[in-house]
Amino acid sequence: MQELNSLLEAVSGFVKECPFLNDIDLHVDQVDEEPQSYAVTTVGLAKLSEDILGGQTWQYNATLQSREYTADDLSRLNASKFTERFVFWTADRSRSGQLPELPSGFEAVSVSADNGMLLALDDDGDRGIYQVQLHLIFKR
Repeated sequence: MQELNSLLEAVSGFVKECPFLNDIDLHVDQVDEEPQSYAVTTVGLAKLSEDILGGQTWQYNATLQSREYTADDLSRLNASKFTERFVFWTADRSRSGQLPELPSGFEAVSVSADNGMLLALDDDGDRGIYQVQLHLIFKR
């Protein structure tokens, strides 16, 4: 296995394990102009706590975005179903302890996904970007 250098790489690797994404080309911070395109975008990093020995718990926030066709109800319904399935897949993985592999010095505690939504529509309404928020809790 390749040595991970960042939390973004760890989250991207986790997303690529999703069985219904089928060999996607996963981008960083930006989806392509044409559907179907996927990207993990960085949102932020927050320290949640620190114990008296200096052990820290952090939360890394990211999103999974996908550009999808949105011209009709069926297309939008399918894209929304994808976000629901991904949220539940992530919950199942976290519950069973199948957490993202993290860089050296970090230990995953949990991963969750929520707030799947249509984020934006192109001007013509034929394509849009869907987004699911990801939250990785880890110890450092």
